[in-house]
Amino acid sequence: MSEFADYCFCSDWDGNGEIYNRDGKVVWHFQPTGSDGRAGVPLFVFTGADGKELAVVRREKRLPLARFAVFENDVRVCTVRQRTLTLSKYDLEFETAKWTLRMPMFSARMKATAANGLEILVRVHSRRQWFVRLPVGNDQPPMMTALAYVTRKKLQCT
Repeated sequence: MSEFADYCFCSDWDGNGEIYNRDGKVVWHFQPTGSDGRAGVPLFVFTGADGKELAVVRREKRLPLARFAVFENDVRVCTVRQRTLTLSKYDLEFETAKWTLRMPMFSARMKATAANGLEILVRVHSRRQWFVRLPVGNDQPPMMTALAYVTRKKLQCT
């Protein structure tokens, strides 16, 4: 049994996408709502393969550095903080762990590290496809929602 889970994130230019597991099976879907993020309207919706809503992303702050929240069943489970103006560093803050996601400019490799030494590796194949390897047990909807939202946003802006 592997200690890592591997996923392929595929997205069209508009941001609608699927996440495939190692066996090529669609596990989750994601899509932007087209909202500008005002009045608590979700910016991004994450659903299961059956179409059931699992998590949403809402904007909390715009400038100078954006802050977003991931909600699961209307309960905040993660805060996503933009750390640089170049969209190259984010903090993903969960109750149990804080991850720092580094997305260097001009690089196809990204990495998130936790205080306990765990790592999430992201390799970009194209703006519309990227691969993620993360420790088993961390591949839960809130983490996958945060990764899909931040990575898709970064790739669309570059």
